[in-house]
Amino acid sequence: MKKTVKIAIIGAGVRGTHLAHHLSSSGLDCRIAAVAEPDPIRRKKFAETHSLTGQEVFSSWEELFAQSRSCNAAVIATMDNQHFGPATAAAEQGWHILMEKPIADKWPHCLAIDKLCRENNCIVRVCHSLRFMTSFVKIKKIIENGTLGKIIDLEHVEAIGNRRFTHNYVRGRWGKEANNTFLLLHKCCHDLDFINWLIDNRCVKVSSFGSLSHFTPSNAPAGSGKRCLDDCKINNSCPYSAQRLYIDSKLDAWPARDVSPVHTRKSHLKAVQDGTWGKCVWRAGNDVVDHQVVMMEYENGTTATCTLSGFSATNGRRTRVHGTEGELLFDEEAGKIKIWNFNSSISEVIDIKPPDSYHPEDKDIVIDWFSAIAAPQKPPAGIGVDTREVLRSHAIVFAAELSRKEERTIEIAEIWPQEFQLSSPAAGKQSK
Repeated sequence: MKKTVKIAIIGAGVRGTHLAHHLSSSGLDCRIAAVAEPDPIRRKKFAETHSLTGQEVFSSWEELFAQSRSCNAAVIATMDNQHFGPATAAAEQGWHILMEKPIADKWPHCLAIDKLCRENNCIVRVCHSLRFMTSFVKIKKIIENGTLGKIIDLEHVEAIGNRRFTHNYVRGRWGKEANNTFLLLHKCCHDLDFINWLIDNRCVKVSSFGSLSHFTPSNAPAGSGKRCLDDCKINNSCPYSAQRLYIDSKLDAWPARDVSPVHTRKSHLKAVQDGTWGKCVWRAGNDVVDHQVVMMEYENGTTATCTLSGFSATNGRRTRVHGTEGELLFDEEAGKIKIWNFNSSISEVIDIKPPDSYHPEDKDIVIDWFSAIAAPQKPPAGIGVDTREVLRSHAIVFAAELSRKEERTIEIAEIWPQEFQLSSPAAGKQSK
């Protein structure tokens, strides 16, 4: 008889809570059986939602693995630099794992987790959500159908949006590398995975350039101060005014909703006065890059670029694919895919409806993982983004950051020699 999969949620923030919701509401033969979350408010709310007893609630993943013996799977949704510990602990016990990207914040740790999971026959999936989103799936199918011919070059932009960038990556919790990880890994490992998925070949060389060039004290405009509400003389005209963004705006809508759990003017004012949200964006102490470009060369000669920018007017991804028989242009903000065929003067436009809820593709992600657990001997029927597959794009991310810091081109074989010791793998299949 099949056993109910008992799942521990490690990290009950937005992502962990949302994945747990889909697991418990999708009709799967599983139960949320434990939670490990350091924040007492989040921990209590999660426990109440999933009817967990006191013996199923833990303040850390260390406590969970030291005391719980009932679970056989885990969702890891901690901060990026906190994946290695719970992932290795789960793998050592043979638990199946669904983990948020990235696998880990250090390349050797990524390799170690992959090795340990394979040795212990763990079914692992990594939440590379772009592979499940409607627009990106359509682009993949267009390329697979041969509409564009052979891909010669690909340009991809992760346009973060200027206010979103300052909110999350200047004032927010991801503004300092030591608190999470470097920005390319946190924000663009999705994008580089998407590029790899489309090209379906082995990347061999990477170069990257980028820096924190604008949101620094030396670029602070005249009249600005250390804090928006204290000593700033341009608070009424600054596009990043904390007064305008977090106090005078709709308090329960983004971005204001992030600054306080209580949406009253008084509570938001206190959060801005006392916390990081009130800092001047040029004096916030952030250190992650505000722009970066990655250039890639693939084994079959295809080239690609991925640009991360905190200076876009809109928030969303843009992709342009140049093929031997046609060209494709995708604009996520506009919700359109446009295709030109070189043998025809007529272009095709595909309209993409925006999602009607927060990350609806998460349901498909958890079903994909659970299906693999239920039938481990069968080839993956779904997308199957396991650690071995993810290493292909993670290698590019770590090589790119090394290239940026050392100002040189990096060959993937330099950081991942084992991948290039394999004998003539078929294009795109070498990591399966």
